[in-house]
Amino acid sequence: MNQTTFRISIISLFVLLLLTTARNVEADPILTETVTKPVMGAKEYLNADLDTVFPIIQKMKKEDAVILITQIREEAKKSWPDSDKFYFLISHLESIKAIEEEHTRLKSLNEVYLIGSVLLAGFLVFSIFRQRSLIRKINSQLGDKD
Repeated sequence: MNQTTFRISIISLFVLLLLTTARNVEADPILTETVTKPVMGAKEYLNADLDTVFPIIQKMKKEDAVILITQIREEAKKSWPDSDKFYFLISHLESIKAIEEEHTRLKSLNEVYLIGSVLLAGFLVFSIFRQRSLIRKINSQLGDKD
């Protein structure tokens, strides 16, 4: 083994080790979870200002949101026993609203697909007829030469 191959292999090994350790540090779930996950209880969320809580809620994962909803429902049940009825009613109405918004977006998307397919079909028909007319012209010019 000559010296240049030895140097290249040592440098490659060093780069491989460096990349492997960097990937392991990024993928460490304990480090990322402790940095990004806020620790607040249901009372703190309910008593906090909406402007400060809203960005935290937007970044929240689904599992954390389910836990928080359960905690908030338990807190609300202490002061108002019928809060579950209120929660389920609001939850159902919000899901209906979300479904209607999704339906409107899908309807608009279908219209865009329809317009795009009509334009594509029109372009294909135009190009086929244009190609046929050009082939006729070329054939007529070739026929004139003979």
